[in-house]
Amino acid sequence: MIDTVPSHAKTQPENAIILPKWKGDPKDKELVSLIPFLEYIATMNYSDVRKVLKSFEGTHIPTEFAAREAIARKKFEAEMAEERKKRPKSSLGFLSNALGMKQGPMYEGEQSAAEAFAQGKTLLDQARERGQRNYEQLEKMIREQGEQWLKEEAANEELAKQEGMKAMKSGLTGFFGVPGSKPNAE
Repeated sequence: MIDTVPSHAKTQPENAIILPKWKGDPKDKELVSLIPFLEYIATMNYSDVRKVLKSFEGTHIPTEFAAREAIARKKFEAEMAEERKKRPKSSLGFLSNALGMKQGPMYEGEQSAAEAFAQGKTLLDQARERGQRNYEQLEKMIREQGEQWLKEEAANEELAKQEGMKAMKSGLTGFFGVPGSKPNAE
């Protein structure tokens, strides 16, 4: 839960991120600054986000997350450099295998994990890029087909209303024994 009012999260404060209230300043990017952290949470597929949120307790989450990510990136780059020294020709394949990753790309048009590692991309970088591509594809589909989707949804809603009204009418006429309807069995 992300909110600006702590009392809204009083029943589950360990599941909440409380932000300062937005005061209309267009330069205020507090909510947007949470995106990398939220991407991380979604990418890592944690079964219980309370533990993650607890680890950030008492900190400014975007700043602390950026610091932790920088440390992880530095460690990753050092490990990559060490692997290249040990196995200059096959280090990328070795690292991918060690992480249990496929050699080829997961999706069409996507680079393989080995290629991404060669460019210094972490797993989080790769997941972030995939998420951005998926968002761009969805946005394109909405632009191209959104109007048609809205028309179809409106037609489905109208059909559901008509069927509901028909069912309600037949139920009421049967209940009250209106001529031409099925008699009530008693």
